[in-house]
Amino acid sequence: MDYCVQLAFDNVNSPELNGYGVDHVKVVEGLGCKAIRVFKPEDIAPAFAEARDLMAEFSVPVVVEVILERVTNIAMGTEIDNINEFEPIEDIEEAILKEETETA
Repeated sequence: MDYCVQLAFDNVNSPELNGYGVDHVKVVEGLGCKAIRVFKPEDIAPAFAEARDLMAEFSVPVVVEVILERVTNIAMGTEIDNINEFEPIEDIEEAILKEETETA
């Protein structure tokens, strides 16, 4: 089974996306809201600041779309009890116990 999920396609109406598929900014704006697209991690915080300003100015929801990657591995399987995980799952109880023993 191929666990890679292709999130991209060439959107002929939005060539500026460079193959990232759905233009969520246009969708959101078409619904009467505001949207900001971010490609670099260092632009995330400024985008949220801009989003707060837009919400205050226009009194509408603002979507901040963060472009990550076009192909990804996602947890999936043929049955709910047979899921293939690609990254370790953190056990929150185990993490808390570890933290408590380290600080004791």
